[in-house]
Amino acid sequence: MLDLPRCLRSIALLTLLAPVGSPAVAAETGKAAAPPAAEAVELKDLVGELDQASLQEAFRVLRSDYIKRESLSYLELNRAAMQGLLERLDFGAMLLTRADREARDAPYAFFSEKLSPEVGYVRFGKYRRDELEALDKALVRFSGEAGLDTLIVDLRSPQAMADFEIAAQILSRFRPGGELVFKIRRPHEDRPRLFTTRAGAVVWDRRIIVLIDRETGNVGEIIAAVLRNTTGSLVIGETTIGMTVEYRDVPLAADRILRYAVAEVALPDGSSLFQKGVTPDVVTVVPSNVKQAVFRASERDGLAAFVFEKARPRMNEAALVAGTDPELDYYVAKSNGRDTDWDRPILRDRVLRQAVDLLAALPALEAGRAAAAKKAPASAPAPPADGKEADAP
Repeated sequence: MLDLPRCLRSIALLTLLAPVGSPAVAAETGKAAAPPAAEAVELKDLVGELDQASLQEAFRVLRSDYIKRESLSYLELNRAAMQGLLERLDFGAMLLTRADREARDAPYAFFSEKLSPEVGYVRFGKYRRDELEALDKALVRFSGEAGLDTLIVDLRSPQAMADFEIAAQILSRFRPGGELVFKIRRPHEDRPRLFTTRAGAVVWDRRIIVLIDRETGNVGEIIAAVLRNTTGSLVIGETTIGMTVEYRDVPLAADRILRYAVAEVALPDGSSLFQKGVTPDVVTVVPSNVKQAVFRASERDGLAAFVFEKARPRMNEAALVAGTDPELDYYVAKSNGRDTDWDRPILRDRVLRQAVDLLAALPALEAGRAAAAKKAPASAPAPPADGKEADAP
């Protein structure tokens, strides 16, 4: 029998895959196929193909023949060159004001909460030493909870400057001592600086889920990559931007600071995350302003309200038997012109909710996998090592 839905999907896919000017589309429309348009070349690529002599000639021509050549002073040319260089280097180098530098630091404090009987949650703020003690207290508390087998580590806080010692100490809470977790390479040094975990610091050895996004700082990126590679932790959120470098700040003027990368962080296998970032296993996006509002509100009201749904009380059979009306308060408030909690827009942290939903689905997935394993036929016995057939019993 013809599988109509599958055919429709195949037709739709072929239509999407066929370019607009392809012969297949032209045959359907009865029109001649248009020639393919030339791909636009970016200015960066055009400039990148010029050699030194060509660049010098371009400057000479513009300074002599440009209609407003008086505006092309050497100062202006140097400013244009600096602007172009910073744009090319992206976040490998940047020009900041003091206010910009301070604004890059997270405004949040360390936060922890037991979200459910099975799930604990920790969120870093500024990744500073005073947060290590708070982290230890939270991990000890969660470890002592019977049935609490999953820790959600939220790394979605920005930071002004990295403290790589802090990154290694945080990882020491999850990995055995003496393990190489990352290293820092400097251009003029033959050997990288190695960062290893501290012996006897492991506090949590159960399941971990990691949350990341584009605001995750360089310490957070390192922690996310190492936890995934060493513990198999599931990573949820957005791809990070790849700021895994050590920066140096140099004052240039009264309120201008040149920040540039002087060293690069590498994982134990030598791979770098710089300008690549950490790619999540499950992509889920929450707008930055929503996430920030949730972070601020959770410090005051707790986090569970922004993760789990809270249904408005409704009349049901139990209420009828008890002779109560759970909807009465709602209608009284509405009749008096007052808004209630169910009338206001609800903030939801979709990334954290995704992690909780996956954990809720995990028992069903594991049960399905176990059932499939039982139904699978037993594997055939391996042939003898000498290649001869075994004697029949």
